[in-house]
Amino acid sequence: MIKRQCEDYIDSIMQDILYGNAEDILPNIEENAEFHICIGNQLYTDSFAATFMGHSGVVNCINLTRQFLDILNFSATDYHHENNKMIVRGDLTCQMTATGSLWRSSWMQIWTLEEDRIRKLRMFADFHAASLPEPISGKKGLENSTHH
Repeated sequence: MIKRQCEDYIDSIMQDILYGNAEDILPNIEENAEFHICIGNQLYTDSFAATFMGHSGVVNCINLTRQFLDILNFSATDYHHENNKMIVRGDLTCQMTATGSLWRSSWMQIWTLEEDRIRKLRMFADFHAASLPEPISGKKGLENSTHH
């Protein structure tokens, strides 16, 4: 895939992961895919890190994330394409479903592609980047990226 196609492909999959049916993305995911998630700073007890393997792991990752986070805003701001990897950086605003607390964070994802399918996703975000004192309102969705 050329750079622009790869960016559009990743944007589409991110949108499906955030708001679509988890099983709908499986045709785009290798059967032996790995999703690695690291949210928060490991010095804090509210941090979360896990690895999800295979199609069932990817579905579990997406469903688990939706159970504890309500994504209010998610925007990709920067793309770096190198060989079969796409590094995507951006910002997000979430609400924790259990506590109602809101937070903003910058995030980074490293996508590894194999024959136009996702082989690996590594995602990093920091819970403590900037807590928000009050609820926000806004449209959910993947905001415009810098490449559009």
